Amino acid sequence: MRHKPQKTPPRGTSAAASPKRVPREKVPSVHLTLSLEENAYGFLNQSLKHYRKTSRNVQEWPFALLHIVQSLELLLKRVLETINPILIYKDIDQQNPEGHHTVSLEQALTRLENLKVPIEEKERLMIRKAAVKRNQVVHYQIELNRFEWKKLYAQLFEFLHFFHQKHLKSELHSHIAPDNWNVEAHLMRFFKENFVIYNGVEVVKDYPKEIIDAQRLIGYSDGHHEVYRIKYGDESGDMAQGVLAWAGEPCPDCSIVVGQYHVDGCDLEECPKCHGQALGCPCTRMFEYVLTA
Repeated sequence: MRHKPQKTPPRGTSAAASPKRVPREKVPSVHLTLSLEENAYGFLNQSLKHYRKTSRNVQEWPFALLHIVQSLELLLKRVLETINPILIYKDIDQQNPEGHHTVSLEQALTRLENLKVPIEEKERLMIRKAAVKRNQVVHYQIELNRFEWKKLYAQLFEFLHFFHQKHLKSELHSHIAPDNWNVEAHLMRFFKENFVIYNGVEVVKDYPKEIIDAQRLIGYSDGHHEVYRIKYGDESGDMAQGVLAWAGEPCPDCSIVVGQYHVDGCDLEECPKCHGQALGCPCTRMFEYVLTA
């Protein structure tokens, strides 16, 4: 007579022990799916962690900036997703757009405007400024000035709060990790104490004077030849910002208006000699004299 083989209990359990029933959602998994929003909040909190280290290590600034701009890009995509999930993809006419490239920061802005989503001038300028700064960090050499970076970061952080409340109808604070609350309060206070509106753009309080001073420097000379700085809207080389200028929008980096000279250190000024980026360009340093108005 054949006996039915008995099942051996798993190692580490007794024969008399009954298996426990555990809800599947409570079982740890190696797989994790993050929504666009959750991913955005993750990047933001990581950015704030980098920001907290900047007082001790200036090299944390690029990482703080890259993470906060990535958070902004994901939130723009989330707004598109609330309209229709397919809108986050770059080419929505493909048969199966899922799995293909999603829109960039600036493409997301353009798509929202095409869909008649109300976008204010402040939003356009800050989103373009964020794109310019991220591009500079990723592709070019950068100058790390603590105060300049803090001003930019505080401006981007305040903008994230504004954008989240306006388009996602909730406070961003509830998605910030408790260990980042102190730095959140510090950044919001710094922004309120240091920024004013000039040319319709938020700028640091002493910035209007810098814009006025920038208009006095009109060119360079070696004693024989003269070259003149290129005003915003007159660009012709790689730094051409014609589309923005023709639309009457201020410079997304230094906030001057069409017909004005860029402020010293602006990422978007064109070198009058080689017509590349003026910032960091050796061309004008070769001139012994400056021309003033």
